[in-house]
Amino acid sequence: MNTKFAETVYDLLTGECSPQMGDPVVENMFAEGRTCEQLYNDVYDANLRLCVRLGVQEDQDVELVINNLLHISRLLGKKMFLYGVKYQSGDLKRQ
Repeated sequence: MNTKFAETVYDLLTGECSPQMGDPVVENMFAEGRTCEQLYNDVYDANLRLCVRLGVQEDQDVELVINNLLHISRLLGKKMFLYGVKYQSGDLKRQ
């Protein structure tokens, strides 16, 4: 299993890209009305409120926290996917 496939699955899952012919069928968890969309909107709104309280257009620390948490999510999501493939194929054994 190559990591390109895992990246494609993750990008489709998060709505980072639109499905193309030949892509795996993956549910966009950030589609309108989905829980992830609401959670992301809550984070976005909280960021706006913080910026208002701080009197700034954008706060670099808040942006760093958000971006790093999204990056962590990407790394964990892809690793979980790859582990799932390995467990399914029998390449990994349970303890």
